[in-house]
Amino acid sequence: MKLDKLKELYAKYGLTKDDVFQHKHYSIITRQGIDKIQAVEKIFISYDAVSVNPEFCVVKASAKKEDANIETFGSAKYGGKEWNKDRNNGKGGWDEHGNTTTWYVMEMAEKRAMSRAVLKLTGFYELGVFGEDESEDFKRGGTPKLEKDIPTPLRLTPEQVAVIPKADDVNKLSKVLNTYTLQPSEKEAINKRIKELKK
Repeated sequence: MKLDKLKELYAKYGLTKDDVFQHKHYSIITRQGIDKIQAVEKIFISYDAVSVNPEFCVVKASAKKEDANIETFGSAKYGGKEWNKDRNNGKGGWDEHGNTTTWYVMEMAEKRAMSRAVLKLTGFYELGVFGEDESEDFKRGGTPKLEKDIPTPLRLTPEQVAVIPKADDVNKLSKVLNTYTLQPSEKEAINKRIKELKK
């Protein structure tokens, strides 16, 4: 069920192997992938700075698409982590001093808030999918989860685009809208032709 839903979402947003990868227990979507999803869904996001300090920032993202709205937060604290050999009764462990190693803490907090908002609005979060900006630990290193199942986007050929103005079957045109990953101009041409045929 989860696998089918993920495959469906990957296809819907035209995500490829460059946009998704596996990290430990989670699937991660890259910044490029997040941007693709936001563009397809036409998600509008506004931001409010909740806390702004040289080493720590919190940003609230208010996002909406159609009739769905969500508010979520992203934070960033400068500082890395270091191995402490005295932790865990001498077994050692990590001391964490922050969650980003970049001094651009405001920008990182904004990226994290954006990723969370987009993925929550589109159903990825409930499937255990996160954005690569959400944690310093979410770095590409493994192979994409479901690599064989991440589809290559289905695109129209120039010949197919050329016949859109002459097409005479509304059902076939509607199927193209739902099956192919289309450029905005292609969507516009198909929708225009469908309106003409319905007159």
